[in-house]
Amino acid sequence: MSDPSIPDWINAGAAAIGALAIVVGLFGANAKINESSRAARQIRRSEVAEELISLAFNVDDAFRDMRNPFDTVPKEKMNDRKYSFQRRYERLVKYNDLFKSLRDAQIRVRAIIGNSRVDDAVEMLFRARGEVAIAIEELAEMADEELNPEDRESRIGYRKTLFGSFSKRDTLGQMIIEAVEAIERELAPIARIE
Repeated sequence: MSDPSIPDWINAGAAAIGALAIVVGLFGANAKINESSRAARQIRRSEVAEELISLAFNVDDAFRDMRNPFDTVPKEKMNDRKYSFQRRYERLVKYNDLFKSLRDAQIRVRAIIGNSRVDDAVEMLFRARGEVAIAIEELAEMADEELNPEDRESRIGYRKTLFGSFSKRDTLGQMIIEAVEAIERELAPIARIE
């Protein structure tokens, strides 16, 4: 009820000011909610970027282990031509969980960040893993066969794939290095929330 001693125009003005204060308050609250939502999205993007960068470097280490050109063979296995390839295969399998984590992180980055260069770089790492697996399989099959001239080039190519030094002459090693560098280059600013 309005006070009869206060003119109507003052009551109407006070009601309008009150309504305006409520509208301004709602806009302010909405801005705070939007700001909080943006900050939460940035943090989430940062977390998934950081995770994929970390996994990429771990995958690089895994490739260096799988492709290490130096290996020891116990004396009792010296005549087993497939032993070295069996060990390589075991190393490859040892990193199955790491590559699964890489795929999971790739999917999260694809959904949250959506960077095609990162996606392509991760696919290069999976392609490299496939090439290593094929090289192991083919060299293991060739191990018991006589070295014939037609297979010599294939054998050399598979050995280059399997035993890598990551030098400038190591094509697969350079592909792995480039993929990891691309992932870091694209995602580091997001991970640092720049």
